[in-house]
Amino acid sequence: MPSLSMDRRQFLAGALATGAYGALHHTLGVPRSRSIGPKVAPRLSPSQGGRILVLLTLYGGNDGLNTVVPFSDPSYIQQRGSIAIPESSVLQIGQGFGLHPALTGIKALWDAGQVAIIRGVGYPNPNYSHFESMDIWQSGNPSGDQPTGWIGRWLDTTRPDPMQALWLGANLPLAFVGKNQQASSIAASSSPASQIPTGGAELRSFYALLQQAHRYDTKLQRASMSAGTNMLAVSQVISQSLQHAPAVAQNFAATAGSFGTELGVVAQLISAGMPTQVYGVSLNGFDSHAGELASYATLLKQLDSGVAGFFKSLRGVPQGAQTVLVIYTEFGRRVVANASEGTDHGSGNTAFVIGPSVKGGFYGDQPSLTQLDSNGSLAVTTDFRTIYSTVLEQILDVDPSVILGGQFTGVPFI
Repeated sequence: MPSLSMDRRQFLAGALATGAYGALHHTLGVPRSRSIGPKVAPRLSPSQGGRILVLLTLYGGNDGLNTVVPFSDPSYIQQRGSIAIPESSVLQIGQGFGLHPALTGIKALWDAGQVAIIRGVGYPNPNYSHFESMDIWQSGNPSGDQPTGWIGRWLDTTRPDPMQALWLGANLPLAFVGKNQQASSIAASSSPASQIPTGGAELRSFYALLQQAHRYDTKLQRASMSAGTNMLAVSQVISQSLQHAPAVAQNFAATAGSFGTELGVVAQLISAGMPTQVYGVSLNGFDSHAGELASYATLLKQLDSGVAGFFKSLRGVPQGAQTVLVIYTEFGRRVVANASEGTDHGSGNTAFVIGPSVKGGFYGDQPSLTQLDSNGSLAVTTDFRTIYSTVLEQILDVDPSVILGGQFTGVPFI
């Protein structure tokens, strides 16, 4: 691994020999002076007050009806039967809705006015395949034939930078892949968050080395392109480089598991002033075809612990006030419970946007529990691209139509 005492030539030679920088899984083949789309005004970096986006993907299709519970609607109890969350258990948030009882931390953020709940989210002609629906969400294109992701296309409008966007996990998802650029990715879960210190001149020096390698060495660019799926646990490099820097406390990692570790790394990098503007993390296990009550209590507790701990760790951090978390999933679940006390794939669903700068409250029309589509699912009342439109314009400072290929009225949660 490169030492920060190396000069640039030594670092590049070492990286080429070991494939270390190539293992960042960052595509560097774009000519350095080119980008797609119209030129945009210089963006504010996080250290200059620019907003930071954290995308949280819930894989499997989260059951929005048992996450934000319409307990006051008698049709909910009638159709959900034994897997319905009773009114006595929900965390009431107004308008006849309540959060799942495991979401105590998110409820506290709601009470602070920092949680936007967008209802009836989806897209026309829903697709109930996990893979195809997730591709639709991550590409930002309901046709399903878009080879790039919506964050990747945003990256294509920015200057080449290996740390502009960062995915925490082993497999870089479509959302972070552009035509000419893609995000870096790190295997954060392989190292406990408590062992990854942050801050200080060493981190900035490490980042500068990455920039120099990215900018000047075409051989290294070719090496990284051929590195395939090899990964470098960047957290280990940072840890070795910053042995004397203070760490952010990550008490929530124990209850949130590897998901909490990933969010902990994001919190530490934000606290350290890294210039990364978009982070991505994920939580799996939401395909609840059977035994949903027990599995959801565990999953949503994990989700809640991670999200609440993440924002708690950013209190008092300047960049923390500008950090926005968006939580989404590929589709919802059907209204009627199945014979295995679970739920099958559905459509209209709930998305969350959370952060100190978020205008909390309900957005979008709540779909009827009785006027269902032909699949027995909730209707879609909010196109998911309206959420992306707001994120692109208000957080990433780019014309949404350039990225989404059309005009979509945003949701005013910022």
